[in-house]
Amino acid sequence: MRPAWRRDSWLAQEQKDDEAHVQRSSRYFDEFRARKEKTPALFSSNGVSLKAAEQLLHLPDSVVEGPQAIAKGRKPLPPIDELLLTMGEPSPEPGWLPVAYSLLSQVTHSTPTGLAHMARYVDGTLRAHDISPEMLALALDVACLGSARLIGLSSLLLTRGDDTAKQYALGLEERALAVHNTARLVHWLG
Repeated sequence: MRPAWRRDSWLAQEQKDDEAHVQRSSRYFDEFRARKEKTPALFSSNGVSLKAAEQLLHLPDSVVEGPQAIAKGRKPLPPIDELLLTMGEPSPEPGWLPVAYSLLSQVTHSTPTGLAHMARYVDGTLRAHDISPEMLALALDVACLGSARLIGLSSLLLTRGDDTAKQYALGLEERALAVHNTARLVHWLG
């Protein structure tokens, strides 16, 4: 699960009014401005010269940049668990996404739990590096949700939120929920 779709889903979540949306948008973009400011120092502390890091991150003149000022007293984005809970709200069991993230991280980082889901005996033969049906169902479930959110959000951004794009995004969410309901029969989360 890539961080971008968690943050983008948080940004695009319906707000009670325009002011709440402006505040959330400011918080979102301030996060990236702050990261952009810190990145050259991070590179240089890992052996890259500061000049090379700045050249690497310099955008071409054809790119129009927005405001660069970071709000004083900015609040960082919510922690991952809070973002995941927010993303999981449309589903009947909103707490499943942080658990899914944790389990998929176990496989990604080759922990004992992850390794147990990557080895099986089939007809007496060890099949290492075959993902378990449970983890495969979970990975497909999360991939469908993430794809539905990214594609739906992209269509809304490209069309400035017209009604056709809204219906398309809702249709993708419904299909992702259908995948979730089927995948739950295998992975049992939610």
